[in-house]
Amino acid sequence: MTGPGLPAVAKGVGAAAALIAVITLLARLAGFGRNLVFARTVGTTCVGDTYVAANTVPNIIFEIVAGGALASLVVPMLSGAISSGDHERAKRTASSLLTWTILILLPVSGLLALLARPLAQALLSSSSCSGAVELGTRMLLIFAPQVVLYGVGIVLTGILQAHGRFTGPALAPLLSSVIVAVAYLFYRLSAGVPESVDELSTESELLLSVGTSVGVVVLAGVLLIPLRRTGLRLRPSLRFPVGVAPRVRRLAIAGIATLAAQQVAVVVAIRLANDGAPPGTQVLYLLAMTVFLLPWGALAVPLAISAFPRLSASYENSDEASYRATLAPTTAAVLIGCLVGSAAMIAVAEPVARIFVQGTGVPDAGLTTTRLAETIVAFAPGLAAYGLVALLTRALYARGLWKEPTWAVVGGWLLTVAADIGLAAVLPDTSRGVALAAGHSIGVIVAGIALIFVTVHCAGRESLNGLARVGLAAFVAAAAATVAGRLLAQVWDGGDAFQAVAQVLVIGAVVVLVSGATMMVLARSATAAVLRGLRRPDPVQEEVQSTS
Repeated sequence: MTGPGLPAVAKGVGAAAALIAVITLLARLAGFGRNLVFARTVGTTCVGDTYVAANTVPNIIFEIVAGGALASLVVPMLSGAISSGDHERAKRTASSLLTWTILILLPVSGLLALLARPLAQALLSSSSCSGAVELGTRMLLIFAPQVVLYGVGIVLTGILQAHGRFTGPALAPLLSSVIVAVAYLFYRLSAGVPESVDELSTESELLLSVGTSVGVVVLAGVLLIPLRRTGLRLRPSLRFPVGVAPRVRRLAIAGIATLAAQQVAVVVAIRLANDGAPPGTQVLYLLAMTVFLLPWGALAVPLAISAFPRLSASYENSDEASYRATLAPTTAAVLIGCLVGSAAMIAVAEPVARIFVQGTGVPDAGLTTTRLAETIVAFAPGLAAYGLVALLTRALYARGLWKEPTWAVVGGWLLTVAADIGLAAVLPDTSRGVALAAGHSIGVIVAGIALIFVTVHCAGRESLNGLARVGLAAFVAAAAATVAGRLLAQVWDGGDAFQAVAQVLVIGAVVVLVSGATMMVLARSATAAVLRGLRRPDPVQEEVQSTS
């Protein structure tokens, strides 16, 4: 029996992914709305650039110290014990993971607070905004506790996902985004649109910084509710069960290296966005990244998350047939969905940019809209590869592999850094957002391709059976849909932000219809096989459901 008030655990990767996708889409839309509110309240101003830079630091620090490690090891460490019914082992492992996370991240939060001034100086000293370093320092002092909260949240998320309970982790970002958006609105009511950092009052500053931190508290805190319904009673503990610690160390190294490389790329992007580029470039890059993460979060992440416990349990139980039968259709579905998402991003880039910019009172609104649209388009080519990174790294971690995926992904992020620096030097300062987005695309494309080869080498060609045929058909379908969507966007151009919303919906629908029709012509049977694979029942989740 499931716990009271909870739906039965979804059966099959497709069913679980559909549930996650619906909630994640709502959460991503809430995040999109949060950034839309940000654009219309804080805006592409000196305060906006400083806030974005400061608010990114706790996330960077967390990801480097623990984020990658925790994301890579919680589910694999728990899925095998849960699927075999060894709940005592699962409880001891989860308790140790949470205890070590808090012990490591508390001093890190303290160190971040102590180093707030030097970090703000490093990120914002080249900014053309007077007072940016001082404001960034004060914000970092308030943002520092976020590091611990992120850690607690990711451990609780992994515990819930390993139990096949995906609703709580998917809802948490939605609630957090609502809280932060409300903080932005109160900030605007208090501050208006200050022309400079020096005009910002203490009250308005605290509404912005404290309100954001409250959102992170909600992000972690709401997960305690579904955790109670798993029946897992966590207790402080530093000792892992026998045999768990060595695997934890290996996967932790992989996760730390991967996420550290990614955060190096983030730091370089922040620095370049504030180094000689026009004011507001950092905000435009953030908004374009938000658009990029919307289809990624709605299409790739739900499939990767729902497949991860099943892949881990299949490998733990030495069931290679189940592992491959799960990975092949899931990879194909990620590729199809993200290629269509890329087409949609390119087609709707201009009206989406108008939604963010028009009516905000920003100077040179037309030029700002164009810069944002171009940045969105530059992100689009990397969407499918980034989706593969989300899935295939998890698939390899499920096998206990860490060196191979680490080299592939770290190499991609280091290439992103090199591409960002090179493109920023070549392109004009007004195109800095395009340079950074294009560098991101180059790096993740290389990482995604490398992971395909690594997966075939480590798990066998059957693990990605049919991917080439489906991928080629999806690429052609996405290209046709891009052309159709862009033509419609050119014919139906202009209008205010409300008209732009209608344009996004209609053009997006055209992209989906053209893509679907083309796939039915080119690869009907292969697409049907992918859907059948996603509907295959999941014995791991059935075990969780039967013991809940």
